[in-house]
Amino acid sequence: MPRTRTTRRAAPLLTAALGAALLAGPGTGVAAAAKHTPCPTAGKTIAKATGPNLRVWREGTTMKACTRKPGQRRYVRTLGPWSTATKVAVGEGTVAWTTTSQSDEHGLVDAITTKDVRTGATWLKTLRAAPATDAATPASDDRVLNLITDSRATSWVTSRGVIASAVRKVDTEATTLYGEGMPGAVPFHVDRIFALGVAGPENAEAVAKGLKIAYGGDGDECGGVTDYQVRIPAFGTRKESTFVYASEDWTNPASYCH
Repeated sequence: MPRTRTTRRAAPLLTAALGAALLAGPGTGVAAAAKHTPCPTAGKTIAKATGPNLRVWREGTTMKACTRKPGQRRYVRTLGPWSTATKVAVGEGTVAWTTTSQSDEHGLVDAITTKDVRTGATWLKTLRAAPATDAATPASDDRVLNLITDSRATSWVTSRGVIASAVRKVDTEATTLYGEGMPGAVPFHVDRIFALGVAGPENAEAVAKGLKIAYGGDGDECGGVTDYQVRIPAFGTRKESTFVYASEDWTNPASYCH
């Protein structure tokens, strides 16, 4: 009986077809599916942002995040436990959140975490919400009233009115705290966490509500410098102040700028 050759030919043909589909690039097959798969829509949305698109949600008591730029693959991360006390801030592909626990000495206290959702890198994790405010006053437990974040910094205000910022990369040449009646110097910091002032419990809610990320700098249509800032509202006798935590030069490549 002659031997059949059907089985011998099928495997190479299938392998060749699969290889062609994969080599065809992001427009076809498995590569296209991975590239165009949207972020999950399941669960209860907690926070959303654009530039890039970012969604944080919870499934029961587990908090997750997904980011995806148009036409690119998605990145899904499990952040950790969620509770009704959890506070979440999002911006520029970054998520910052609090984790509440019980302390024998201070009652309920908050830890703060910040993660880059695309890379999965956790660049801030502090167990004590109130940072050291000078060399003689160490960090301590507290609750977080409000926090804000972008890809470069996370800032927050505690229930005792302590104002803080953690920066992803410390650049002392670009970092300063200035405002009317202030020295315009690098504020006290331990590693990447800066103490920006103590408003006191009586002003904490108002300062927490008014805290915001902003942008400044100097330049013209051909280039300049962009400053990344945290604006701190006035409290007590202190006027509004600004914490500059990063600075970038930029240029316009247009021919009329050369």
